[in-house]
Amino acid sequence: MSTWSYKAAPELSDEQYARWQSLLEKRTGICFMQHKSILQKGLRQRMSEVGAEDYEQYFQQVSAIPDGVVEWAQLIDKISVKETSFFRDSYACDVVRDFLLQRVAENTESETYPLDIWSVGCSTGEEAYSLAMLASEVIDYLAVKKFLGVMATDISQTALMMARRGVYSERKLENLPLAIKNKYFVENKAGDFQISPTLRQRIYFVPGNMLEIEQAPKLVMDVIFCQNVLVYFRRERQWQVLNALTEHLKPGGLLIIGPGEVIGWQHPQMQRSGDDKAQAYIKREVTN
Repeated sequence: MSTWSYKAAPELSDEQYARWQSLLEKRTGICFMQHKSILQKGLRQRMSEVGAEDYEQYFQQVSAIPDGVVEWAQLIDKISVKETSFFRDSYACDVVRDFLLQRVAENTESETYPLDIWSVGCSTGEEAYSLAMLASEVIDYLAVKKFLGVMATDISQTALMMARRGVYSERKLENLPLAIKNKYFVENKAGDFQISPTLRQRIYFVPGNMLEIEQAPKLVMDVIFCQNVLVYFRRERQWQVLNALTEHLKPGGLLIIGPGEVIGWQHPQMQRSGDDKAQAYIKREVTN
């Protein structure tokens, strides 16, 4: 029987930490050089669950290919940051709403013009559903018929499973306007709230590893929302991801990242929006 739960969990040595950090960055692009506590907490939790007491033995288990693939996925679920909320960044949401109002208004005559949004690092779904609500409100306000599709990606399979269910506690909804709560949520018998079927059918949740962004399907978006993701990457990788995301934007499309999350990035096709409270970029229209 494992005695892990009866003694203090060991600290990662500097050498062990470096090895784990190197493996995680190689496979996911995520750099834990400044986030040791997150890495160590996730390792301890998962090792406790499987009864592993030795970091080295567990390292050999998860790094083995293909035998360690399933356990690797379980570990990633533990170390992935899942703290999020509906309309988390109000300034960024305002930028998205204003952008969509103009975007949709410019294409009111074309019912075939789709409105495509990408939530990068969607976690348990609150961000993706918030973006879908924003877009739906704009479509209803302008009284137009538009196809709305929201693609939401995350590396954590557990988070994606929760996002697909779309069920949240009342506490998660406490700061939402009553009109939004009544329109987009349905209370269940357990007292929790589920996203309405009409909104859920507009969103598709799929696995996504930022290390493989260059191999992503060549879909193009009106809005790409990528907040609290790039902070875990080295600067060089941050710029590579942003360059790749630029290729997935329609001309005139909007890219939003976390305020101060990336410093110094520039791209010849992108220009900063005029809003100083959100780090947002517009893809320049193609000119002849």
